[in-house]
Amino acid sequence: MSEIDSTQAEQEALVAEWLRATPGFFERYADLLNDIRLKHPHEDRAISLQERQMSLLRNQNTELNRRLSEMLHFGSRNDKTQQGLVAWLLMLMKASSQADVELAVTAGLAQVFEVDAVRILSPNAAYAPWVAKPLCGPLADLPQADIDLLSQSLPLDAAWQSMVAIGLPLQDHSPAVLLLASHDATRFTVDMGAFYLQQIAQLTAAALDRVGAYEAPIG
Repeated sequence: MSEIDSTQAEQEALVAEWLRATPGFFERYADLLNDIRLKHPHEDRAISLQERQMSLLRNQNTELNRRLSEMLHFGSRNDKTQQGLVAWLLMLMKASSQADVELAVTAGLAQVFEVDAVRILSPNAAYAPWVAKPLCGPLADLPQADIDLLSQSLPLDAAWQSMVAIGLPLQDHSPAVLLLASHDATRFTVDMGAFYLQQIAQLTAAALDRVGAYEAPIG
């Protein structure tokens, strides 16, 4: 910045500070507000202070409307998900056999979360780490060793682009796995929160234990 620019900046700072400290100035010189001209934010012309304020208000209202629309959209989607989970839980509670539980889980959760596939993989001691920390993210970003482990129990569909594998903490057995897969590579991310998915995994495991699934210890 040149010496002239630096001096001007200092002077403008003093003027701004003086105006802040003198709130009655524009009350005594109200006609001055009509004479003040500001640069248009999007065009190469000057506008009045009132026009600039109206422009700012319009922009703020547009942004508020956008955020409100987003809140309503996500709120509506959350309500739909919540209703779906309640219906799914009722299906799970009514299930009286391993086949009924697996059907409630695979068909119910696929609908609730709008994913392309839900599977339950039989217990395996190697799934233990996924009880505390689910395997989650685009398939292209997941460790090959984990992909190979899943492939031993389930041929992975070539159309699946992202997935989450959650360990099911069964009683008297090694963990089983609840797997959700999507054709959308962005549906499941490495850093996504898994709190609700882990709760669903616990409910699924409890339902499987209740109907006596996997009677003989496995893994």
